[in-house]
Amino acid sequence: MLLESARNMNVINGNRLIGMGYPVDEGAQLATRLLQQEDVDWQSLTLDMTDVDAAMLISSFVNSFLQTIHEQAPLRLDQARKVQWKTEFGFQQESIEEWVNDFQPEAVH
Repeated sequence: MLLESARNMNVINGNRLIGMGYPVDEGAQLATRLLQQEDVDWQSLTLDMTDVDAAMLISSFVNSFLQTIHEQAPLRLDQARKVQWKTEFGFQQESIEEWVNDFQPEAVH
């Protein structure tokens, strides 16, 4: 199982689930991988991003993550907005919280 080695209770190590591509692509990939796993508890999910390159954790990553959730599992979007993001620096945490709050999904074509 993909997440078994990345999980510690309901904390998922994001660094093990994303690559070194563009932030928009990696955010979408993270969402897709999480949605494919039946054992993810979206009610209390924490993404540990402390080992993720700071250049990856930008607004396009977070927006792409949420947009992919909206497109693939729209009923999970509210839960995805409540995911806790553990980051190395406080300003990253604050930025992610702001981007999540400001996110407006685009219409699915």
